[in-house]
Amino acid sequence: MQMDTIASKTSKTLLNFNASVKLSASEKNRLKKAIVAALDVCGEFALKNGKRHGLGLSGVSSLQLSMNLCGTAKIKSLNSNWRNKDYATDVLSFPVHDDLRGNDFPLPPDLELGDLFVCHQIAIKQAKEYEVTWEQEIVHLYIHGFLHLLGFDHELSHEEEVIMQKHEQNLVKKAYQLIGWGKNG
Repeated sequence: MQMDTIASKTSKTLLNFNASVKLSASEKNRLKKAIVAALDVCGEFALKNGKRHGLGLSGVSSLQLSMNLCGTAKIKSLNSNWRNKDYATDVLSFPVHDDLRGNDFPLPPDLELGDLFVCHQIAIKQAKEYEVTWEQEIVHLYIHGFLHLLGFDHELSHEEEVIMQKHEQNLVKKAYQLIGWGKNG
């Protein structure tokens, strides 16, 4: 298993990254570069104040989470055990907190968000479908999962789906711009 700690350049966000799938050195380096951009934009979103800029998690100065890049068997097992859905999915989120939006309770300065599991094979398949690189799809899935860790949930209602989709599209666009990617990388 490949393990790394990846830090944001602009926000105080730390990602413990694990890969149970085999990645070449160049794949790993490209993915790390992409993930740093995702950490930057997501961390800024979570820590900045104001509806236009982000959540402004009160009293929080840094974020920590983990991401596991896994295979279809692992993600199918997790999806079955935790969600009673017997199929492989692209991303699963396991938040520490139910909902951090509009939090009115004290939070620690170093906030643990939870764990993300991203299926490598499904990300590759979806990247081909959406005509993006697999790194772009991983960034998109990371951002989707990150929003779930904050408490956004597109499965609750149509209104929640619209809210989450708006944030997701905005954050993906910002991450792509930060890396210098167009639609097709």
